[in-house]
Amino acid sequence: MAINYDVLKEIKERADIVDVISYFLPSVQKKGRNYVCICPFHDDHKPSMQISKERQTFRCFVDNIGGDVFTFVQQYEKCSFEEAVLKVAEIIGYDDPRLHEKKYVKPVDNNLVPIYQCITEVHKYYKYCLTTDEGKIAREYLEKRQISPEQQLKFGLGYALKDGKMTIEYLKQKGFSFKNIEDTGIALLQTSGMSDNNAGRLIFPILDKNGQVVGFSARKMTSGDDTPKYVNSPVTKIFNKGVILYNFNNAKQTIKHDGYIYLVEGFMDVFALDSIGITSCVALMSTKLTKQHIDELRKLNVEIRVCLDGDKPGQEAMMRIISQLNEANLRSRYVSKTGELRDPDEILKQDGPEALKTYVNSLVDPFDFIINYYESTSPLNSSEDKKKVINHFVPMIARLHSELDADNYIYKLEKITGFTAQAIRNLVSKYKSGQKEVVVNNKTDHFENHQTKKVPAELRRLENAESLLIKQMLVDQRAVEFFEQKIKYFYNENYRILSNFIVDYVHTYKGEQVSPSALIDMVNLSGIEQKDEIVNLLTTLSFQLLSIEYSPQTLQDCEKVILEERAKAYERSRLRQAIEGKDIHEQARLADEYLKSILKESK
Repeated sequence: MAINYDVLKEIKERADIVDVISYFLPSVQKKGRNYVCICPFHDDHKPSMQISKERQTFRCFVDNIGGDVFTFVQQYEKCSFEEAVLKVAEIIGYDDPRLHEKKYVKPVDNNLVPIYQCITEVHKYYKYCLTTDEGKIAREYLEKRQISPEQQLKFGLGYALKDGKMTIEYLKQKGFSFKNIEDTGIALLQTSGMSDNNAGRLIFPILDKNGQVVGFSARKMTSGDDTPKYVNSPVTKIFNKGVILYNFNNAKQTIKHDGYIYLVEGFMDVFALDSIGITSCVALMSTKLTKQHIDELRKLNVEIRVCLDGDKPGQEAMMRIISQLNEANLRSRYVSKTGELRDPDEILKQDGPEALKTYVNSLVDPFDFIINYYESTSPLNSSEDKKKVINHFVPMIARLHSELDADNYIYKLEKITGFTAQAIRNLVSKYKSGQKEVVVNNKTDHFENHQTKKVPAELRRLENAESLLIKQMLVDQRAVEFFEQKIKYFYNENYRILSNFIVDYVHTYKGEQVSPSALIDMVNLSGIEQKDEIVNLLTTLSFQLLSIEYSPQTLQDCEKVILEERAKAYERSRLRQAIEGKDIHEQARLADEYLKSILKESK
């Protein structure tokens, strides 16, 4: 479509670049004659994008990107010029018949067209099968779960007949090849033929943001066998769950009007919130929030309300998400109700709509959620617990743009922990001065430089014990349970990250042997910054597992070493802090006292 020049000119005259960029980015602030904001085109922590209201232009002087209002939208949305013009017109409320002379259709890779056509036909077939006599078992299940016929229609639910070959035959009659069917992810061609992997299951279609079916999640309707409760589409040319937010295609219609979006854990939670009138809701389909998810959420420029399950895995996932959303400078609040372990669907079914409305509106800011989390899992009784909380908040406070917000957090921390506001400010300043080089270690009370990967001699014993324990976790789930109960965290950063993936895997696939290969897929799809390091670590460890057998005695030995060496690391950090700024004689005296205490403990 060629945009009429007169229309283009009118849109440009009415569109203020500051307002349009503010639609996408929450961080736009006035600075002198211009405006500044965090640049979305690179990993920016200080506002490096400048916007000129006078010239109606923008520029980032770090990655040298700039232009006008259309250029910004084109770069931000990764769309064509024509699409950018239409988007700007939509934002400013401009309409003209000349804009609709020919609807612009985003070009699709011709190789993907038959896959989209085939999977769309599969979905039609599944929806029909839900209405059949055999589909009655799925309809009864939906009725039992209080999912109304209107919701079944809205979310496109279906059923796959028990005879999986019938799905294949239907698609063959429609003219699709075995290769087309394989590419949808519902079946593989084998020597015995081809059969639908979803056979005998309730079907939840997964749509992309444009409303195109790209995959399925299928729930079994019978018990008594060892097949998994859910079968999900594998990664295909058109589907990757690390990119898709379930129900985004529906939610995007109301998100801007509501000014928020709820982020929940699964399909049933989306249905539960939909039933009480909350339509601006998407699900992760797991507890992992990826970089691609964050990129989509950033474009909305609304408050993100996170509502994962109230159990331990759900709350731990919310803690991870807080760090991710804060790092991305996205506004967020968190559903928090002490003692509530049920998910939204359970609350709705057991206590009714009003109880669910009260629950999902029990929102707290990230600071209060983290405090509630620590107090519920590890009450702040000891100095170590309080320091752990402070070190968790230091990076968060350092990234705040508002000094008032930073002061508010600091004084709250002072009240909760007893540490002075000035001491906390000093830690924040120290963190800021280091930026990329200095990272707060949440597990001790000091700052650790992770630019060098060489392990100091005094930490080698700890490193070896942690390495041995993580290998035990990879060979037996009992070691994972031991880790969660006794150890809780690793000192080594990469082991700490890897342990989170292992714990998530075990909670997701209860009873299954931990698979390094599956873990590598999880890491690759997560979008974390250290992805390559963790994959390399996993690959190295996987070659060492053949000589490792599960051993309760090994676990106990590891626990003893880890707890001892962590305590020593803590004492060393205290010594470093104590001698900082002292003269050489005082440093020597303090070091001598430290050595005497270590020798005394070793006797």
